[in-house]
Amino acid sequence: MKKLGIKAKMLLVILPIVVIALAVLTYGSIKASQKIITEAVVEKTESYASSYSNQVDGYLSIIRATAVNLSRSVSATYETSTLDQYEALFSQVIQDNDMILGSGIWFEPYAFDATEEYVGPYWYRDGGNIVETMEYSNADYNYFVQEYYTNAKAQHTMKAMVTDPYYDETSKSIMATCSAPILGADGAYLGCITVDLSLDTISNMAGQIQVGETGRAILVTSEGVYLYTDDNSKVSNGKNIRQDDNSSLAQAAATVLATQSGATTFKEGRNNWYLAFNTIPEVNWKLMIKIAESEMYREIYALRNQLIFFSLAVGILIGVVIVLMLNSVTKSLANVKQFAGALAGGDFTVEKLSQRSEDELGQMSQSLNNMFESNRSVIRQISDESTQINRASADLTSMAGELTSQFDKIRGNMSSVNDAMMSSGAATEEVSASVAEVNSSVQNLSDVADESSRTTKEIKTRATQIEANSQKAYENAIAMVAKRREEMAEASESAKVVNEINDLTNAIASIASQIELLSLNASIEAARAGEHGRGFAVVASEINKLAADTADSVSKIQHTIEGVQYAFSVLSASAQSLLDFLNDTVAPDYDHFVGIGRQYGADAETFGHQSEEIAEMVENIRHSMSEVNNAIQNIAESTQETAGHSAEITESIGTAAEVVEDVSRMSGHQGQIAETLDTIVKKFKL
Repeated sequence: MKKLGIKAKMLLVILPIVVIALAVLTYGSIKASQKIITEAVVEKTESYASSYSNQVDGYLSIIRATAVNLSRSVSATYETSTLDQYEALFSQVIQDNDMILGSGIWFEPYAFDATEEYVGPYWYRDGGNIVETMEYSNADYNYFVQEYYTNAKAQHTMKAMVTDPYYDETSKSIMATCSAPILGADGAYLGCITVDLSLDTISNMAGQIQVGETGRAILVTSEGVYLYTDDNSKVSNGKNIRQDDNSSLAQAAATVLATQSGATTFKEGRNNWYLAFNTIPEVNWKLMIKIAESEMYREIYALRNQLIFFSLAVGILIGVVIVLMLNSVTKSLANVKQFAGALAGGDFTVEKLSQRSEDELGQMSQSLNNMFESNRSVIRQISDESTQINRASADLTSMAGELTSQFDKIRGNMSSVNDAMMSSGAATEEVSASVAEVNSSVQNLSDVADESSRTTKEIKTRATQIEANSQKAYENAIAMVAKRREEMAEASESAKVVNEINDLTNAIASIASQIELLSLNASIEAARAGEHGRGFAVVASEINKLAADTADSVSKIQHTIEGVQYAFSVLSASAQSLLDFLNDTVAPDYDHFVGIGRQYGADAETFGHQSEEIAEMVENIRHSMSEVNNAIQNIAESTQETAGHSAEITESIGTAAEVVEDVSRMSGHQGQIAETLDTIVKKFKL
């Protein structure tokens, strides 16, 4: 990782995060959709079960009410009415209700006829006629022990009860008996009324229940005996669901029979089935609706494939966008790196950075260009001044050599004076000429020293300016880094608004989901209402569509927010890298320039001190030459005095020669300093 570039590193970091985020989003969307669809199917299935249960309970309520009404009628008239009179009443009841197969009166022993123990007339439907029979009024049948009779006798109020259904071999149909007690004026039990009803209508209703392609109904008694299922043999054989050949269904049935309503699952072959159930009131029959889970999740599987395809497309698109952005950033950074590397190597002939934007990269490029122009101008001035100093040092060295030569001549002339005092006049003139020449050279040396001192002061002034400019640039760079860091912090705080928007979209998505569920409930209620609820069903459908469109729009907004968050994190990381570059590379370079300016000032101060020493030495030479000139004049006046002072003159000339040698040595040292300065400046390409 350390050897990889910024582009590769950011791709290796960002793309896996994007892929993981898309995978998590896809998985979460599938799970959420699965939950929503499952809840919708569960609610729809339970609604079917509840609706059917209510219809069955309505039919049974009619039968129970019929039995209670007949019981009340018999209770009030059994002492004054005959069986023929009851025949007309019961026949009319059977004819009025297609579900009633037959109805009977079952009196307690000797309650209706003091001479008859068994009085149990029964009327039943035979084609289009109602037939009366007394074949059940005997000890062989003994209706006193039948379930319908014991159920009614156990009642202490005028309430009807329905027996568990049973399969009648004669009629090849499922039947049940509803019984209600006959009570005397004192509340004594006198017998019961029975109404036999056919459950074919109820079974047919259960057979018509269809949810989707695989959703079918199962109806069992409270004990688990099949009343309706796809396999009619189970119904005709009176098979109990608890002993079903499918052990998984039998195990699920145990839960169904022990619970009023709810849902469970079972396995049939290789398929998993969802089982919703509800209890029919009073009789405790269980209506179950089974539906294959593969059908429930069919839309989820299709949605999963669409989400996977969409996630792949979005991932590829985000990857392309990231690569394009990184190419732009890395290209700019590469240009900055190349430009800064050239400046660090002293190459000031490179072209300035092109500035195309006003962002942090553009501002950094502008700052580097300003630094480039400022430093190139300063270094060019230093180069020009170092050339002048080198030239002045060469002139000073030449003059010192010439002055040394003149002193050699003076020394020779003084030897001639010592050897021949007689030719003192000519020697005096020659010495005077030499002294004049020496004075002229000394004057030239003094002028050069003054010029060197002035130039040194200018160099010191420029060095001080360089130091100040570099220090100011360094402080500006540090201030710019601090300001950009503060702006980055403010931008990060501003980015939190995106998270708040994301929270709002989540809330909107939750509301849309609730609206969708409410619209589904409204559609179910409208379906229950039939023709009167058709207009409301259209409104519920439009609300459901609006909720779905809202959820889709929210999903798109969330995807866009995630893209903005990722783009902001990439931009923040790039800006941080640029700030680190300014802080770690550009600022130290400015600090280095400050040191160089300070060193130039120190060297200029050294040059100033040396120039002052040269001026002082020149003054000594001038003073010595003045003494020589006075000595020559004295020679003209008095040869004797000249001879006496010739040794002093020779000694003064020696001292002057030493001073000239010092001047020559100092000029050589100044030349070395100028060469060193010129070498330093030549490291920069201008």
